Amino acid sequence: MEMQLTQRQELKVALTKELVQAIELLQYSTIELQSLLHEQALENPFIELHERKRTATKRRDQTNRMNYIENVSAFNRSLASHLHGQLVGMRVSDEERKALDYLIASLDEYGYLHTTIAEAACHLQLEETTISRALHMLRSLDPAGVGAENLSHCLYLQLIRLPQRDELAETIVTEYFESFVHKKWKEIKSKLGVELADLQRVWELIRTLHPRPGSLYNDEQMTYIVPDVIVSYSNGVWNVTMNEEIIPTVVWNESYERKVRSDDPHVQKYIEEKRQQFQWIQRCLMQRATTIEQIACELIHRQRDYFEKGLLHMKPLTMREVATALNIHESTVSRAVKNKYMQTPHGLIDMRRFFTSGVDEHASQEKVKGLIAELIKQENGQKPLSDQNIADLLEQRYNICVARRTVAKYREQLCIPPASKRKQYA
Repeated sequence: MEMQLTQRQELKVALTKELVQAIELLQYSTIELQSLLHEQALENPFIELHERKRTATKRRDQTNRMNYIENVSAFNRSLASHLHGQLVGMRVSDEERKALDYLIASLDEYGYLHTTIAEAACHLQLEETTISRALHMLRSLDPAGVGAENLSHCLYLQLIRLPQRDELAETIVTEYFESFVHKKWKEIKSKLGVELADLQRVWELIRTLHPRPGSLYNDEQMTYIVPDVIVSYSNGVWNVTMNEEIIPTVVWNESYERKVRSDDPHVQKYIEEKRQQFQWIQRCLMQRATTIEQIACELIHRQRDYFEKGLLHMKPLTMREVATALNIHESTVSRAVKNKYMQTPHGLIDMRRFFTSGVDEHASQEKVKGLIAELIKQENGQKPLSDQNIADLLEQRYNICVARRTVAKYREQLCIPPASKRKQYA
């Protein structure tokens, strides 16, 4: 075989570093974008970031915009610090204090204690009676249920601190908890000689208790979800506004340029490179905002029923349909809606939720899930709807044909138990 050199011309797409960064920038959330801009400002001395100021008028006129703060921690304080704070002023010996510190440090995030008295005594080189007294003090602190060994013990610790003790409830959570949770109530009824109505009363009481008392406290910073797009309705028109209040304005620092400019070609080349970087950031930001805004407008056009009536009226929609309408690639739509949230009249929503496959031509998965939740909410507790009953009602009332197994799948995704565990006896 003879080796030879040949020349050939061909066209191919090459992903430059700038193009890769532009693609990544499109899928950044508002918070991630803000972080990226600060990094660029540190790297490029000619870039200045000017924080946008919120006017008082804007806050008054757009009160609904402030509703986008979500998932704020119940307490911005750790469980350990909360417990230690209650020990201040208590008469505790040095050994008991040492044991309490160890036990509190051994609690998991839910407030459960997974170490035994013997293990703690061995580790601390203390008497087991000292550890036992410390554990009794710990379990007397707030929140009720802290320091429990397991779920049933946690519920018991909460029950014994109620103003009016319920002996039946205490007996059930300590001796028949597993059977009670799985609603084997007839078995418990025959053993305890009580009525099903009494078991139903205990069920309702236990539902008021907190299974994870420690989760009410944490030492993490408050977490916010900030919308990238805000949709409002006024004068018969839906308005789309990009939420740029927390995105700083990128400005070229001309005063610094005048200070460093010289006839040195190396300096001129450096300034020109930094100017191109600045212009690239501006183009990317403008393209990102334009793309997201176009997609948001198309979503309003195609999901108008959702914006006017709510989640139950969301229609099936694919990214390909939106991409075709906007004459862009499907992957661009996917990147543009990734990690993006939209503030709507019906609350904050992940923009990806607008793209959902359909159970049939007119019903999206979101709509069917909403209808299932609504049917279960309206059901007779003493005769709960089975999955087949729900499937039949969906067809009869809404002309939506779904299989029983599909109903079961959506019900599980909604974290709704089956009919046997929803049954009430009084």
